[in-house]
Amino acid sequence: MPINASLSDLSNGLLLVTVVLYALAMLCYASDFAFARHRLMAGLPDTSVAEVPAAEFVAAGSGGPSATVSASTTPPPTAPPGAPASRWPTGFWLRLAFGLTCLGLTAHVLAILTRGIAEHRTPWGNMYEFIAAFTCMAVIVLVVASVWNRAYYMGLFVMIPIVFGLGIDLTVLYTPAGSLVPALQSYWIAIHVTAMIVAIGLFIFGAVVTTLYLLASRSVRRLAAGQPSASAGILRHLPAPAVLDRLSYRSILFAFPVWTFGVMAGAIWADHAWGRYWGWDPKETWSFITWVVYAMFLHARATAGWRGRRAAYIQLIGFGCLLFNVIGVNLWITGLHSYAGMG
Repeated sequence: MPINASLSDLSNGLLLVTVVLYALAMLCYASDFAFARHRLMAGLPDTSVAEVPAAEFVAAGSGGPSATVSASTTPPPTAPPGAPASRWPTGFWLRLAFGLTCLGLTAHVLAILTRGIAEHRTPWGNMYEFIAAFTCMAVIVLVVASVWNRAYYMGLFVMIPIVFGLGIDLTVLYTPAGSLVPALQSYWIAIHVTAMIVAIGLFIFGAVVTTLYLLASRSVRRLAAGQPSASAGILRHLPAPAVLDRLSYRSILFAFPVWTFGVMAGAIWADHAWGRYWGWDPKETWSFITWVVYAMFLHARATAGWRGRRAAYIQLIGFGCLLFNVIGVNLWITGLHSYAGMG
């Protein structure tokens, strides 16, 4: 069937509107950090000043007595005693930022839908469509986490890579609407690639939270030692490092089985397309490496001596493998999966 040029142009326009809305939301999240004299953590319990064992941030076996340190020196006011915690954002800048995020997400979803309708297929057959899809998933995770876990403080930090990624997608990786190459003309694209998109969105969120956890734990340790912390001014708006660590762990706990299913679905699709389940194609190899590293992270989380910062570093290594799998393999390595419009 011929490509619907009008819907394709509408999709392009909607994605541009998405980037603008996300950029404005990012600025509003930043304004909330800069101008909110007393940040209400959107109904969060008062964890920003909870006493956290210093051993939480010290590698096992390093010795030293366990102590308690304050995760922040400036306690933000919370709801009155006995009042139910609100799941919705508080403060002008935070409400505006979250509203713009939701509007941008609506435009983002519509951009993907109109692209698919214009092409009469599942709209992730090249890198342009794939990046648009998994960045959308990352924002969905942000919105759900913001409401469910009252993690509105994550908005600024998640929006920075999302805006950057979509900007590159629109300017460098743009691919006109078209038909799928023969290798992708299968119903498995709606199963295998969709699972990968969901997992990548969760992995992105988890990596951002983990980075903040490492910065926050370092700041706490420096303050406990009486040393200045350059990031303390920003990090005092965040909850305790233990809260960030738990949020990151939960996102990976959801993402890992989805990624596992995606790898298995890809192997079944490979058997249908190429007559073998596994051939150590570069994309297959790096998908497996990514799976192994994240499995190591989950194992480390279950091992007392590797919890905390050590496990966090393993997770970031896994995310680095994921980024190379998604971008590097398509840019620099030729294989059976070199169909993404970049090789």
